[in-house]
Formats: sequence, C-alpha cells, structure tokens
Amino acid sequence: MHAIEISNLTKLFADLTAVDDLNLTIPKGELFGLVGSDGAGKTTTLRMLTGVLDASSGAATVLGCACHDLEPVRSHIGYMSQRFGLYPDLTVMENIRFHADIFGVPKGEWITRAERLLAMSGLQPFVKRRAGALSGGMKQKLGLCCALIHTPTVLFLDEPTNGVDPVSRRDFWRILDTLLAEGVTIVVATAYLDEAERCHRVGLLHHGRLLACDTPQNLKALADPVIAGPTLEDVFITVMGEGADTAVKRRPAPDLRSAAPAVILEGLTRCFGDFIAVNKISLTVPKGEIFGFLGPNGAGKSTTIRMLCGILEPSSGDGQVAGYDVATQAELIKENIGYMSQKFSLYEDLTVAENIAFYGGIYRLPAKQLAERADWVIEMAGLAERRHSKAGELSAGWRQRLALGCALLHKPPIIFLDEPTAGVDPLNRRRFWQLIHHLAADGVTVFVTTHYMDEAEYCDRLALIYRGELVAVGTPFELKQQRMVDGLLPSLEQVFIDLIEERDRQEGVV
Repeated sequence: MHAIEISNLTKLFADLTAVDDLNLTIPKGELFGLVGSDGAGKTTTLRMLTGVLDASSGAATVLGCACHDLEPVRSHIGYMSQRFGLYPDLTVMENIRFHADIFGVPKGEWITRAERLLAMSGLQPFVKRRAGALSGGMKQKLGLCCALIHTPTVLFLDEPTNGVDPVSRRDFWRILDTLLAEGVTIVVATAYLDEAERCHRVGLLHHGRLLACDTPQNLKALADPVIAGPTLEDVFITVMGEGADTAVKRRPAPDLRSAAPAVILEGLTRCFGDFIAVNKISLTVPKGEIFGFLGPNGAGKSTTIRMLCGILEPSSGDGQVAGYDVATQAELIKENIGYMSQKFSLYEDLTVAENIAFYGGIYRLPAKQLAERADWVIEMAGLAERRHSKAGELSAGWRQRLALGCALLHKPPIIFLDEPTAGVDPLNRRRFWQLIHHLAADGVTVFVTTHYMDEAEYCDRLALIYRGELVAVGTPFELKQQRMVDGLLPSLEQVFIDLIEERDRQEGVV
C-alpha cells in the first residue's frame, strides 16, 4: 500500500480551478517535493490531503483512509502549515505540551519525545522563552517539533523554511533526514529549489496541473539544453518561463569608489534593555550601489534597517541616510527613501489602483504627478489588466512588484528592501532582481536583505551581520575568494555558514 494515493483530485473556488485533475502516488518512506509558481495549487493540495479542505471532485487517501474522513488515522498524520499554529504568549515547552494534549499523547510519552525533539532542533536552551520572542528560524523548528510530538507516520510540510536563513534551513533538514531514516513519509512544498534537490521525487505544479514528476536527476533533462550542469531551478525557469529570456541582465558595473556616500554608519548601536541587538556597526554605502545585508534570523538586520529608515532611534553611534541624521532628522529621511518590508505593506481589500493612490497621498504627490507615477508602477509591475483587482487576489509575485512600485512612487534616491522575495518562486524572483538592476542603472541606491544566496550574487557588495556585529564585508567574489580551498571557490551559502560557525567557535558557543 502506498502512503498517499491521489486520483483525479480537483478543487474549485468559484471560477478558479486551484487543483486540476491531479493524479499521484507516493510510496511509504519517500521524501516527495512539491514545487510550483505562486498560486500553483501547492497549499490547496496539502490542505486537501490533510482533511482541512474538501475536494470538489476526485479522491485521495492517506494511509488507506479517505481524506474527507481521516479520523481513523489522524494520530498518524503531522501537518505544518505556513503559519504553523504557534501561540506567541506560550513558552516553547508550553506550545509543545499544548499540541501533545491535542493529540492525546500521555504525559510520560510526550515529555520523552519533547526532550528528543528539543535536542535535535537545538531549542533545549530556550524551553522557557515565549514563542513570540523567538527568531524566525527558531519558530520554524518549534513548529516542526509541535507537528512531530505525536510521532506521525506521514508528515506534510507547507513551505517550512520560507524566510529562514541558510544555517537554520540546514538544521531543519537534518531533522528531516533523521525522520526519513526512521521510515516517515514526508511531503514538502518548497520555494527553495536547492531543497527540492534533496527529495527522492519532485512534482512540478502549474495552474493546478502536474506538469512533470520524477527524480531530480531525471527532471534536469527538461532544462534548456544550452545550460551545462543544470539545477532544478534551471528546470523550473525553463518550464515556467515558456521560452522567455529570464536571465537577470546586470547593469554595467559602476565605479563606486568615486561615488558620494548614500549611507554612512559609525558605531551604530541599538539596545533593548540589556539586549544588544545591533553592536557598533560601521559601514559606508555609495550612491548607486546594490548592497546586500545578510545574516541569520535574529542577527539584527531588520533592526538596522528600521534605524536607517528613521523608524527606530539608535541607542548610540551615528548614522546618515541621504545626508540626514538618523537620530535627529528621521522625518526628512522618510521623505527621501523608499521602504518595502517583508509583508509587502499592501491593503488587501483595496484594488491595485487604490493602493497606489493611498501611497501617493502619504507621499503628498500632486494629482498630475501621481497619475504619471501610477502609470509607471502599473507598467513596471505588469498589472495593466489587474488595475482594478484587489491586492489580496494577486499572486505573491504581483503583490511583490506592486509593493515595490508603491515604495518608489515619490522617486526616492535610496530604497530599503527587507527580505522582499521571501516565499516568492524562482521565476518571479529573477524578474524582481531585473527590476532592481534597472533601478540601480538609474542611480538608485538599493539596500536589501535576503536569505537566498543565489540572489546575494546579484549584489555589488555584501555585509554579513551575526549577533548584532559585522562579521564580513566585500564583493561576492571577494568573500568566496577569502575562503577558497585547493583553488576551488566555495558557494556563498558555504561562506555564510563557515563564517557563522567560526564566530561561534571563537565565542565558545556549541
């Protein structure tokens, strides 16, 4: 018997076909990856398989039980949704105990399991910390612990590492490897194609239909034949790009040595009580540079950006953005920058045009200028046919470009992007980075944080922050060259992990 059997599974939402005649079997013990563009139907498929949604037609079984009535096997199924159901006011251990109670796990059993899971995830030192005070990576690992407290036979994971740094993603997958060794069947939807490479088989969904399903190695035959040594991301781009040229065309490399500074930091520090979130950071970012700001979850990236944007006052040190002081001229800074947060800062009940008009009002743009800039945003974002669609109805890729356009309405010379591509599929991420290079070619300074190391390669320079301190600064090539072994350049992700582990050893952290 297969762990999962799917036959002609279909889900309709009014006129939208979210999942279209899906057929698939997943044997016991397999790690199956589900990838696809934003809105492809991945989450809808997982929700039907876990009994959260009823199918419109077709059938599916998990462990031999029909998905519309999984009660007989409910205790054998684990499900970690994108929001993973944590209670921010409960501690790590209280969250685990709550989920153990839901599944009726006896106290003697769940405590033993919790200790094992906490050790595997590295959360043991934080059992008394409230979930709301955890970093993004810690929250993801706690969500997995909660999903595993009843030792499921089949585990469903919906983009479990979305927005998580490479170190935390590596730790997360180590846990999954342990589960696989114990015979657990795992189905994971992911936006990270390097993660999908780890799967036994991968299914490629598009507009609710399964376009391809095979081992990662066999799927690579679908990539553009001119690509040597293709990756699964190349396959995704080839299939989803439908023949379009999707390579990011970099602007000509600027002479940044002679450019005036756009951002200057000297000993910038921010404390929250006794906790030092950002510790004496000094940096200079020239005008027109694409500057990448990297670091694990909780390292201080967002705190730094909030100080630079005039949202948060520094505890000490100095900083200038666009020539204005971050401590005393916050309002002037806000008028001269664009800021795009991780959540895209859109009003989902407003249409595309209404969101643009709203931000135009915030920036006090005259009616004629707003009309011109609104047309530019619509064209830039590719939203001409969706001008009157509600923002909440757009895919993540479209919402992302709309949010970027809203942040650029007033033509700021500097724009701050805080993890702008988290959870967005590879094709739309490449399109987004093409826009960034167009902006930089026009002289806009771009200060961006990301957890995607392939994106970091598109930056002129990078800085790595860890535990509030700068660990390294340089071009992507310089950072890799510094850690070259036997003439071979490591990946940026390996550089990232090595630098963090090296700092941990220096500070005696295990």
